[in-house]
Amino acid sequence: MRYIIIMILTYLAYKFLKGLFIPTATHRSQASGEPERKASGEDLVEDPYCHTYIPLSNSIRTTMQGKTVYFCSKKCLEEFKEIQESKI
Repeated sequence: MRYIIIMILTYLAYKFLKGLFIPTATHRSQASGEPERKASGEDLVEDPYCHTYIPLSNSIRTTMQGKTVYFCSKKCLEEFKEIQESKI
């Protein structure tokens, strides 16, 4: 009988501690099958020259061959343009 009581108390302690460390809103959305929400933030874009990811608002934009291209710095933009011009 002691073992059953100890097991029940252990289970209740586990559930209590788990409830303290896991937010209930996240737990509910996973249990109900709702998709998880993405964290709000800014999109990242990849610099085609150095392959660095930068926030869209901090990027240097230019249009090449009808396509918008994003760069992390003017240096990368200029070097990329030089490479593209040498290919032509």
